[in-house]
Amino acid sequence: MRLARIDHSDVPRLTIGIEEEFQIVDREGQLKSHIDTLLKAAAGRLGEQVKAEMMQSVVEIGTKICADVGEARLEITRLRGTLSGLLRPAGLRIASAGTHPFSHWQEQEITERERYKMLEDELQDVIRELLIFGLHVHVGIPDRDRRIEVMNEARYFLPHLLAISTSSPFWLARATGLKSYRHVIWSRFPRTGIPPEFSSWDEFENYVELLVRSGSIDDGKKIWWDLRPHAFYPTLEFRVCDAATTIDETLCIAALSQAICAKLLVLRERNLGFRKYMPALIQENKWRATRGGMDAKLIDLGKNTEVPMKDLAVEILEFIDDVVDALGSRRECEYLLTIAREGTSADRQLRVWKETGHLHKVVDAVCEETLRGVPDVVLD
Repeated sequence: MRLARIDHSDVPRLTIGIEEEFQIVDREGQLKSHIDTLLKAAAGRLGEQVKAEMMQSVVEIGTKICADVGEARLEITRLRGTLSGLLRPAGLRIASAGTHPFSHWQEQEITERERYKMLEDELQDVIRELLIFGLHVHVGIPDRDRRIEVMNEARYFLPHLLAISTSSPFWLARATGLKSYRHVIWSRFPRTGIPPEFSSWDEFENYVELLVRSGSIDDGKKIWWDLRPHAFYPTLEFRVCDAATTIDETLCIAALSQAICAKLLVLRERNLGFRKYMPALIQENKWRATRGGMDAKLIDLGKNTEVPMKDLAVEILEFIDDVVDALGSRRECEYLLTIAREGTSADRQLRVWKETGHLHKVVDAVCEETLRGVPDVVLD
């Protein structure tokens, strides 16, 4: 839906923030419990931008609030490079993919944090199996009601973003037949999946307060939908994506998320709301994306027909075409055409496995791609 004579000043300049979860692997490609040592080494350089996760073999980095994807590119490059430099003396590497090809969750050590102990007590094996890695994109939308309105409409694009990001075809040394097995593991959690529709911020807030009063959660951070208003920040958080392997993939997904929100806000300002669809219908597309990635056929819910995801990629770019120049993200958004042509990380991992027969080679390839375009950082 292109708008006639849209002026750059009509496009809201939405901030973005990116969180990436990485695997810490050794020379043989096995996951390695190393987070406490890494956090100590990183404290002076990265501060609170680097964090622990449930498993000690996982590290999360978060950018500062970025005005545009150009700033985000500098941040992601710096953060990945610094992490790599900090791990190199110990013979360790970072790998960015939604699952590890062969390491077993039962062999992982739980991070010693009170929050994780409480989650383990609450969720038991559901959380002990959580050996998965995601990419989260925050898009700043200061107005609370607009945040809810955009969430209602942006849900439609969640399967498309998942298809673009698929990077988890393996689980416990098996080719699963899916492009995003991460979502199979994640779907076992409560309060996940496609969010319901809310009529207003007040209705959403009442929902959260009911869960808190009933002892279901202690705050809104335990609502883990694929897209959610953040519990503490004025952002809409896209959580549907597998960890993106290359920097270009990460920035493409972040730029698309930002542009979709900007376009939906422009439509609302012109009283041209985007149609909303039942979560069950969006879930149908999410399963198709989980199964096939960029090779999937998704349902065009407006036309009630199947359309190849590669064709939908072109349609997404047409939808956001009149906002990307104002956002300064045309190059990053149009990288989607490269993904449509060459495949996702899941496709590349499967090719390496078929060519070599070795999952260790898959890990090596993912590690190499994770640092592609990242200058070596030599630390004192």
